[in-house]
Amino acid sequence: MTGSTPAEARIQRLNSQLESRVIELVAQLEAASQELKAFSYSVSHDLRAPLRHILGYVDILQTTTNQTLDQTTRQHLEAVAQSAKQMGHMLDALLAYSRMGRAEMRRAPVSLAALVEEARQELRNETKGRDIDWRIGGLPEVHGDPVMLRQAIVHLLSNAVKFTRTRPKAKIAVGSENSGRDTILYIRDNGVGFDMKCAEKLFGMFQQFHRSGEFEGVGMGLANVRRIILQHGGRTWAEGKVGGGATFYFSIPKPPKKVA
Repeated sequence: MTGSTPAEARIQRLNSQLESRVIELVAQLEAASQELKAFSYSVSHDLRAPLRHILGYVDILQTTTNQTLDQTTRQHLEAVAQSAKQMGHMLDALLAYSRMGRAEMRRAPVSLAALVEEARQELRNETKGRDIDWRIGGLPEVHGDPVMLRQAIVHLLSNAVKFTRTRPKAKIAVGSENSGRDTILYIRDNGVGFDMKCAEKLFGMFQQFHRSGEFEGVGMGLANVRRIILQHGGRTWAEGKVGGGATFYFSIPKPPKKVA
């Protein structure tokens, strides 16, 4: 058996260095991820006490001094109360985001058609009295965590329902595409849409691109969708046009084929 050539030895050294670097980067990424999860949980959990104090004292002032305060001061107190309540909603969303990152995945065959139907049933109150044209295409089975994927679909359908509210007749289409290695689900609507310059920012935390009070929410739904799909090894992206509706996509990798 002959020894390796200088070139082969150099390649082996480079491969060894690369493997060590990859292991180091993965460890750093995992440490950073754990720190972020701990920070998110701490912030959302520890800020609840002072927030409750703010709301409590504002309520006392509103109750005991309502007749003696002028209109402007009462409006200021109401603004403080509403801001504190909004902060509470944001903390709830941050805590849910943190919990999602710590949740253990339980992969199994999942029917996307069944999840979409369950999500539609969950949104009955939001769709009650609305004229919505649902167009549900053929949806395949994927391999993933059914609870997490259901949550992602609920978020996306809820957004479609919410942002078509200004339309006399809403149109919401759900379908799938086969990209070879991935299964792609899309949800398309004819709602208010968005500027494509903001497409990537949509999936960030607390991102809202409409006037305050125009649509409810704290801007965490899509961040949760992205986290769920990333945990499945997939991607999320969106296409839209201001006033021209939006389409949101996510991909789920297909499980490797079993070798006979």
